[in-house]
Amino acid sequence: MYQQFVIFFLLLLTGYVCKRYHILTDAATNAINKFVIMVAYPCLILARTTRLEMDHRIFVNFLLTLFITFGLLLLFGGYARLYCKLRKVPSEDAPVSEFSIMSPNNGFMGFPIAVTFFGSMGLLYMVACNVALNTMFFTYGIAILRRGRGVPGESVKKKVVEFLSLLVNPKVSAAIVGIILCYNHIALPELALTYLDSVGAVATPMAMISIGTFLSGGFGLSVFKSRVVMEGVIAKLIVVPIIGFLLVYFLPLDPSVRMILIVANLMPVAATVPILAEQYGRNKQLGGEMLVVSTIFSMGTIPLGIW
Repeated sequence: MYQQFVIFFLLLLTGYVCKRYHILTDAATNAINKFVIMVAYPCLILARTTRLEMDHRIFVNFLLTLFITFGLLLLFGGYARLYCKLRKVPSEDAPVSEFSIMSPNNGFMGFPIAVTFFGSMGLLYMVACNVALNTMFFTYGIAILRRGRGVPGESVKKKVVEFLSLLVNPKVSAAIVGIILCYNHIALPELALTYLDSVGAVATPMAMISIGTFLSGGFGLSVFKSRVVMEGVIAKLIVVPIIGFLLVYFLPLDPSVRMILIVANLMPVAATVPILAEQYGRNKQLGGEMLVVSTIFSMGTIPLGIW
């Protein structure tokens, strides 16, 4: 297990060095992100899902993972709000801190972890976790960011379109197609599977390199002295996973579902948090700092949590 995490760390370091020395520009990093999300991960998900021995039990487990994850995210949201009040997080920072604590990066970082350590079934159930997260982003998450203020000119139609664009994306579509094909025992041609395997093989290394580029952002060492950032990261990487573990471990679930639900909560702050924070006029800098710091420390907490 630790050998795999050493490789993950080296991939992160590769991304950091490439961005630091301008081998990868912002435009190149954005292009890599789009390729991974729109092409590589869908190919990986489709290739892995169609090969599963799909039955009614797996389909029910997928839905269970989705609904339990959404319930956990709402529970973590309640904990995050209580934490911000008890720790007296400044009112201008509280929404972003709250949103960061409850939002795990169970897609961009969760997928490579799931497929590396838990195989195709783990990847499928992590997709369910990601669907729940996407749903939460544009429901409860936006409600947090809009608390106490409105967003001028924002129409209901725009909000619906934004919600659907995250919920119905290539990753989810690939999982749905894969489940349908597998459930009906429809095999893809070997040529198609070879192509999907070839493209999907680059998803994990490219995703980890891309995450490494985040770490080269303009954050000084002073960020590690910020009480809001460091205490928030502790809540995100330690308290939230412990709560999730205690709630999930004793449920009568399939062992693979239980494992993925636990591992999904180990992930650092989701990359979407600072993006939505900026869109809704909140503290984007704080969201970015919590993203970077939690990603750095998760290289220690994730292996420990999986162990």
